Amino acid sequence: MMERVLLLTAFLLAVATGCTMKEPPTPSWHKDVFHCKVNGEEWKAQCVSDPLFGCSAVDCLFYPPSSGVEFSAIRMNYDQSINQSIGFSKYSTIIGDNEIQFRLRAYKDWNKPSGCRFHDLDTISVRRLTILEVDTVNFLIKGTFEFTAINNCQDTMRITDGYFHVNFRF
Repeated sequence: MMERVLLLTAFLLAVATGCTMKEPPTPSWHKDVFHCKVNGEEWKAQCVSDPLFGCSAVDCLFYPPSSGVEFSAIRMNYDQSINQSIGFSKYSTIIGDNEIQFRLRAYKDWNKPSGCRFHDLDTISVRRLTILEVDTVNFLIKGTFEFTAINNCQDTMRITDGYFHVNFRF
């Protein structure tokens, strides 16, 4: 009887160490990918997680019947020495190139003096949103963006190399 237990244990140990199963890649590897360059410096959406509620650095609304899309992303660190946000939208969006609609406060930097915090979209510069893919089964949208925004202090924020691959909600 003892031989059978030892033999069974040895067999199970051989099988367990000889066959290692790899976990399948998680389907949410892309969740909340939203980054760009702001005046040439890397900008990545990030937030300070709350122990009770967590945080979401990116929010995307997509309305399939009218194909409107709206993005809101924040960049914040723990000591709040960085506290910025980017937001833009487009109604009647198509797959491919779209012109971002004019928006007040498209870029916000809460650490600037009060009169210089809010940057409005520049209407004479490129305001491009390119939708590369929409997955309505998994609620994913992927694309690129670029625009320029100006504040009342005449500071120009050039948003380039923007990329997103995020979950959307209705």
